[in-house]
Amino acid sequence: MEINAYASNKVNGTNNNLNVQKNNETLKMQDFLNLLVAQISNQDVMNPMDNTEFIAQMAQFSSLQAMTDLSELAMQGQATSLIGKTVVVADYDDYGKIETQEGIVQKVTIHSGATSLYVNDTEYDYSNVMEIKGAEKSEEDPTTLMLGNILEGINKLNASMNSNIPPIEEIPSADEAQP
Repeated sequence: MEINAYASNKVNGTNNNLNVQKNNETLKMQDFLNLLVAQISNQDVMNPMDNTEFIAQMAQFSSLQAMTDLSELAMQGQATSLIGKTVVVADYDDYGKIETQEGIVQKVTIHSGATSLYVNDTEYDYSNVMEIKGAEKSEEDPTTLMLGNILEGINKLNASMNSNIPPIEEIPSADEAQP
């Protein structure tokens, strides 16, 4: 006689219905629903659980899931705002010693919920960021140079046009005009 048919699995491994959670996984809505089904199917017939208790559990789990999603989006937004800024990142070397690198964040990737950033052509996890120093501004920014050249050309054009045009005579105001 099998006592718990819900999570049964054979010893030889041919029919394994039990999903083992890995370290980097979190509980999902499907996990909650599986627990809920297990609770309903294994409850005492003479003393059934209250429906409001199930609804309260579902509401709590839904709000927890929404907060988790919101915090993940906030973290991704913070990571993308680091593009172009100088950061200090740390990672362990092959001998277990902490190694720090300083550089400009070149790009940020978000894949399967993992946020990574690239510093000095090396990928680091967002959690490896130790310090944010700010954006480095180069003195020879191409956009600034181009706009400066355009402004200089406009000024030269205005100066050459003004030298060829005779001065405009002032028109007297209505008070100064003679009848």
